[in-house]
Amino acid sequence: MKKINNIILYSFIILISYLNAQALRPNSLQKELIRQYGVSFYTIADTNSDSIRVLSYLSVPNNVLQFIKNNQNFEAGYEATISIKEKKGSQVGRKNWVNKLITDKYLESISRKIYTIHFAEFKVPVGSYIISTELLDKDSNNSGLRSKELNLSKKNGEIEIYSTFFVDYLAGNWGLNVNEIPLFQNFHSDEIIKPTVFISGKVKPGPYELEVKVLTVKKKELWKKTFQSESNKGYFYQRIIIPEEIAKQGLRKRVDIVLKQEGEKKKSSVILALSREGISGSIGDISQAIQNMRYILEDDEWKKLSKSKNEDQETLFLEYWSSRDPTPKTPDNELMNEYFSRVNYSNVNFKSYSKGWKTDMGMVYILFGPPDDLEVYNDPLSRVYSQRWHYYRINKFFDFVDEQGFGDYRLSTPFYRGQSW
Repeated sequence: MKKINNIILYSFIILISYLNAQALRPNSLQKELIRQYGVSFYTIADTNSDSIRVLSYLSVPNNVLQFIKNNQNFEAGYEATISIKEKKGSQVGRKNWVNKLITDKYLESISRKIYTIHFAEFKVPVGSYIISTELLDKDSNNSGLRSKELNLSKKNGEIEIYSTFFVDYLAGNWGLNVNEIPLFQNFHSDEIIKPTVFISGKVKPGPYELEVKVLTVKKKELWKKTFQSESNKGYFYQRIIIPEEIAKQGLRKRVDIVLKQEGEKKKSSVILALSREGISGSIGDISQAIQNMRYILEDDEWKKLSKSKNEDQETLFLEYWSSRDPTPKTPDNELMNEYFSRVNYSNVNFKSYSKGWKTDMGMVYILFGPPDDLEVYNDPLSRVYSQRWHYYRINKFFDFVDEQGFGDYRLSTPFYRGQSW
């Protein structure tokens, strides 16, 4: 047991060292960072035709660019493009920007929280499309290319709901009302005021209704309301305010919207997520986050956190992570962010008969991160499927075997005591 705890402690030390090293050498990561710009797109009803409006946004954080010092200023130049094409056809639209950024503050030049937003709108008929964005740093010549599929092929009914999203406010014209823009990030719990969900779609002439429900991550209903409306234009835009006292409960909630008209129904959902000081934005529920920490908690710590009352869990959770913050003078706790990003990665990539974070692969990935090397052996004839993950920095490897061929990889030798929870 002592040996196991020492290995886990050592992995945490390695993680802290890794985070500190990343902070000390930003320029060496430009080829990776250039791909960390943001891409978002939303569909809403077109008031003038049967087409669908596609609102596309590209956000460029300062830290992905190479700023060059020029006298007393720091300058960066880049070129950005958003284009849309039919999945099996020709290009539908394209927009390009050439931009130059200037600041006299070095910290602004490396900030990930200061970013430039570019907006393009395209009008398309029902169909399947590919939206591509490209970002080219003119000083380093590094570039990033992203493509996402937009499938609107089934949006051909008489009633439809398009993208649902929360509204943020930023000076300018962003495809909605003046100064309205879709919310790209979480609401901040201290600043949340009248969280407004935007809903649009197609309807037949006449009355219709929208049923809106707010649910916790455990599917407990917090709020429900039905809105009666009427339209003679074949489309609708509607903004619905979620009560502030409901929005501030917990960290993450799901908002379900049901459009009803003449016996037909269409459904849509959007996540209402809050950010709180000192808590990773990838955490949606504190009690679940504590469950995810079982791999790193000592038995007495596990008992204290898991058995505590709901109102005390957040305080104890913050106490645990604040004492392990590698950069306590900054607002981010990099160690917490890294740990829960590994949890989220595991849930997406290692699903089997249980949640990804509970699998053997999930456990090893959460504790040690991605392997330094990977060996894969697949033999469909003998139905032998195995992987070996190498971690050279701790001089250890892990063997996983899938005995049934269904992706349920398990450690050939049990590693950790927490297999029975």
